[in-house]
This record gives sequence, C-alpha cells and structure tokens, in this order.
Amino acid sequence: MATAQELYDDLVTEHLARPEVSMGRMFHAEGLKVNGKVYAFFSRDRDRPVVKLPAARAGELVREGTAELMRMGGRRMREWVQLGEPDEEAWRRLMTEASAYVEALTR
Repeated sequence: MATAQELYDDLVTEHLARPEVSMGRMFHAEGLKVNGKVYAFFSRDRDRPVVKLPAARAGELVREGTAELMRMGGRRMREWVQLGEPDEEAWRRLMTEASAYVEALTR
C-alpha cells in the first residue's frame, strides 16, 4: 500500500498533465495551482493533503468525517480541509473538485 505522500505525489502527476495546472508555494509547502491560485498542497506535519473547497462542501466533508477543517495560527480556515486516511478514489475526487472550484473562481 502506498504511503500518503506517495499517493499524493501520484495524484499531483495526474493534475500536472493539464496545461492550466502548475506548482507553487503556499503555507510553507509546494502546492498545485490552477490559473495561478493554489487548490491543494501536502501538509507534511499532518501527513495529509489539504484542499480548497466551497465552505458548504467543506462543512459536509467534516460532518461525514471525511476531512477536518484546516487550522492556521489557531484560526479555522472554512474553505481549506485536510483529507482523511489515504484513499485513492476519495483523494482523486476531492482534488479534482478543488481544482474545478478554484478554476471557477479565477474566471
């Protein structure tokens, strides 16, 4: 079974195949960007990916137990969620959702 980092790296490779996706820095980590805005990064201290989703969707994932709201400096980030245990299908789906959400924000 792949580690969380290995699974994330494989998904990054898939996302980077799209011309509008690139890598960039956010929160002291390299992250995936679409049209210049970060939508996913790997939190090494939490050993999980963090993605940006609409606040309502993030809340839904938290209620389901699929993700946790990200905290930065004691503040909960309502659109940034840390994904749960490694799950290739779920991580792929949520990273794709995050990409589509942030891409729509940049239009």
